[in-house]
Amino acid sequence: MNYLASIPIDVEVVVIINVYLLAQGSETGAGLFALGQGLLTDMFSGGIWGFHTILYVIIFLLIRFLSRPFDMLSAFGQIALISISVLIKELLRIPLLQLFSINADISSYDLLMYVISALFSGLITPLIFYLLNSFGRPFHRVKEVYLSPV
Repeated sequence: MNYLASIPIDVEVVVIINVYLLAQGSETGAGLFALGQGLLTDMFSGGIWGFHTILYVIIFLLIRFLSRPFDMLSAFGQIALISISVLIKELLRIPLLQLFSINADISSYDLLMYVISALFSGLITPLIFYLLNSFGRPFHRVKEVYLSPV
């Protein structure tokens, strides 16, 4: 019996990569990434056109606003910022669905799953940041070798 398969826990990789890009100092790249991921999700989801685009751009702006008091390079700052951002993203989804005139009910079970998803996304964030930094090191070395003045 696979009881864990029915638990709807999401790892919000788009939000994590957005915070990673902001932590690396690429605000324009993070904004374009959020817009592009929203457009791609809208195109391939078969859902409401513009829903994910609006959601991801709002979350990008929220992350940019919320990131000021947090240190995005420390593990605690990453966990706190991602957990808060994912929880707000999940809670913001309900009024946006109402805006697009889809009646969505929310139960206490849904709220519990939103909180668990936010905590799980936050706890996995330092590992994903480490992996992204590790994958980027060879590219930084190549850039230093070929683009350095002789």
